[in-house]
Amino acid sequence: MNAKHFHKNLAPLLLSLGLALSSPSQAGILTIDNFSHSQTVFDDGSSSGSTSDTVSVLTGTDLSNASRTFIAEASGTASANTTEIVSGGNQLIISNDGRSAGSASILWNFDPLDLSAHGNAILLEVLAIDLGVNVEMVANGSSSSGIKTFTGNNNYLVSFSDFTNLAVFTNLHSFRLNFTGPAKWDGQFRLLTTTTPVPVPVPVPAAFGLMGSALLGFIAVSRKKSLS
Repeated sequence: MNAKHFHKNLAPLLLSLGLALSSPSQAGILTIDNFSHSQTVFDDGSSSGSTSDTVSVLTGTDLSNASRTFIAEASGTASANTTEIVSGGNQLIISNDGRSAGSASILWNFDPLDLSAHGNAILLEVLAIDLGVNVEMVANGSSSSGIKTFTGNNNYLVSFSDFTNLAVFTNLHSFRLNFTGPAKWDGQFRLLTTTTPVPVPVPVPAAFGLMGSALLGFIAVSRKKSLS
């Protein structure tokens, strides 16, 4: 193989290899709920048990034949102790009166699908959250992420592998969020999706820099010989 042919084939190879090592993979997304569908449920402390409301045909989702149920339960026994769940305008808002440490749940039911074909984690975009608020994610009514505590207004990412039964995501038909917190807790959320987190780009090793320098030197030499 002469120098000209070697140079012609080696340069694109090095470029492709460098890009493969330095470029992150693309993330796949399936929207469980963008909270554009308007819905409200309100519960006060004077009522017994929880209050619920169901939307039988949910919009703003990539799920098929999806319904969504809001379940609110205020704490205490006074009517002024209230818990409210509201969605619409691409936001989910959960609020509690100053005397209520209520609980809030959102339940989705839908046609079975292989969620693992669309990603490997659940992403909940957080707009605002009080400290000390907990969330539990439950898939198919049995596989739990465990109770986790928000530490700030950061997007909340839970890997499928964090659930007690990873296999349910290959045939998922229901998903639930359970929120609890201290008195007067509030939260605002924007989007619930499945996603594949983008890995941190891998720096190109120094060896490739040396290889590039050697290639440039080889090209210079070969050009000098061809001009002789």
